[in-house]
Amino acid sequence: MQLLKRQHLAIVSPWVLAAAFSLLTIIISVFAVNNYRRDKALMTDILLEKGVTLIRFVASSARSSIFSGLRQGQDIDMLWPRKVQRVLEHASEQPGVNILALVNSKGEILADSLPVARQVHVSEETQKFLASLDKDTSDTKTFSFRITNENKKSVFQVAAFFPPIGKRFLNQFRLMPPSLVSRDNNGNLMMRHHLSSPGWREKIEALNKDRYVVLVELDMKQFNKRLQRQKLEIIILSIVLLLVGFGGWLSLLTLQGLKGSQSRLRRVEAFRDILISSLPVGLIATDTKGGIILYNKFSKKLTGISEKKALGGDPAVFENMPDIHAAFETEGTPQEELYQKEVQLLSDAGVRHTVQLSRLTIIDSNNSFVGTLLMMQDLSQVKKLERELRRSERLAALGKMAAGVAHELRNPLSSIKGLALVLQSKFSSDNNGRETADILVQEVERLNRSISELLDYARPQKLQKVDVDLHNLLNKGVSLLGIDAEAAGVQMVTDFPEKLPLVRADEDKLNQVFLNLFLNSIQAMESGGALTISTMTTEKSVKVIVSDTGCGIEEKNIGRVFDPYFTSKPEGTGLGMAMSAKIVEEHGGTIVLKSIVNQGTSVIVEVPC
Repeated sequence: MQLLKRQHLAIVSPWVLAAAFSLLTIIISVFAVNNYRRDKALMTDILLEKGVTLIRFVASSARSSIFSGLRQGQDIDMLWPRKVQRVLEHASEQPGVNILALVNSKGEILADSLPVARQVHVSEETQKFLASLDKDTSDTKTFSFRITNENKKSVFQVAAFFPPIGKRFLNQFRLMPPSLVSRDNNGNLMMRHHLSSPGWREKIEALNKDRYVVLVELDMKQFNKRLQRQKLEIIILSIVLLLVGFGGWLSLLTLQGLKGSQSRLRRVEAFRDILISSLPVGLIATDTKGGIILYNKFSKKLTGISEKKALGGDPAVFENMPDIHAAFETEGTPQEELYQKEVQLLSDAGVRHTVQLSRLTIIDSNNSFVGTLLMMQDLSQVKKLERELRRSERLAALGKMAAGVAHELRNPLSSIKGLALVLQSKFSSDNNGRETADILVQEVERLNRSISELLDYARPQKLQKVDVDLHNLLNKGVSLLGIDAEAAGVQMVTDFPEKLPLVRADEDKLNQVFLNLFLNSIQAMESGGALTISTMTTEKSVKVIVSDTGCGIEEKNIGRVFDPYFTSKPEGTGLGMAMSAKIVEEHGGTIVLKSIVNQGTSVIVEVPC
């Protein structure tokens, strides 16, 4: 249980670390952004308040100066915009002020705090900014601001409309008739002077109709310094976060590497188990105490003992198999010599296997004995191939000999047949000599047929392949032998699927094979029975199964059925099954015979489709 918990922690920890790192990143990012925005907003409010204060100061001071000049009898043309110029110069003495300017609606600078370096017109961007002021306002109560980087210098601009003559004074002036002015003081003198001046009212009205803007431009050095400090703090926090993240990343890599190593180890172990389980070799391993620690599936197939019963036990479980049990008799001591033995084992399916036992002693790096490994290699297929090879060699030699013998026999047989025919013509039909001559001719012809069959078996056949429907071919064979089967009391039964693919084969040769099989089955059922012909398809072939309920074939003769001249029938030549096997093999197919004495025989013919 503890091992499982540690593995679980190793799997979960990297994700927990990644989640914590992500959460920390989000918190620090939000905190840094909020601080940056708050400081920026605070500095913006401070600069805006400073700009608004300067605009109000300029507006109030300029109006006071203009009103004082008017009371002293000065003309409005002499007061505007000179009084504003002086106020702007005085207000620009405040720290952090770059420039104060009075701008008309056309963007022309009428007065500013830098008379020596005065520009005639504001920049295009500043003109657009001033044009964005609320057109419905005409006093200094509504302000607009912006941060701009004109001339590669960051500045803070505040602007507001500036009416030269206040509305209250203008309204009072409009409602004041000249007859009300009668007192002899400075104010009355001013009023009398201006009211008596031609066009004075028109000048005041015209001056107030135009829209003027006071523009304040403040230096942002302190503002930028504060923002730079804030950025520096964010960078420092980011570096710290990067270091933390790098440490977490290294930890993650370490844990992932450990997890990957464990995963690779598990995969290797799983592959090893699958490999051992899939090997076509039986493996049985024991430890130093003789306990069985390894037992694969192929061992179960050969011995018939389940894995559950074998694992954890000792070699005593193989007491019914003395050869395997004997291989472990010297268990527990190192055996330097290689133990090998060929034995016969009966599998759980009742199949007898020829098995080679090989015992190996397992020694570790310290030359200490750690166990024993018994390998069981199934040689049944190898033995079968060896038998088939010997049979092929024997048949090849027999074929060569038969061809030579047949050639040597045919010439004298032709002479004997000729002489027999001459002798036959010498006797009349009722003479005993004529009967003897007839028998001689028949025997010569029979011997000649046998020689022809032998030559056909020994000589390679050229197949005339066409597309063959096996169902039609088999039905024809059943029809041809139907009378013979009925006479022998044999019932012929066909079990065909609805559709069977065509096969590329020599129709006459295959017909010869199946007729021979049918005849053999009918002759094997002397007391009657059932002959069943069935077909089935596989992925790349078609199988024809011919089964009978006859006398069967003894086990010792099953391996000789396809040998030439082997027959259990008194009148048989022994070439029928050999010829059938040769034809099937020439088609690239196989023919297999299974038989149980007194139960019947099944022949499976498989040809590619």
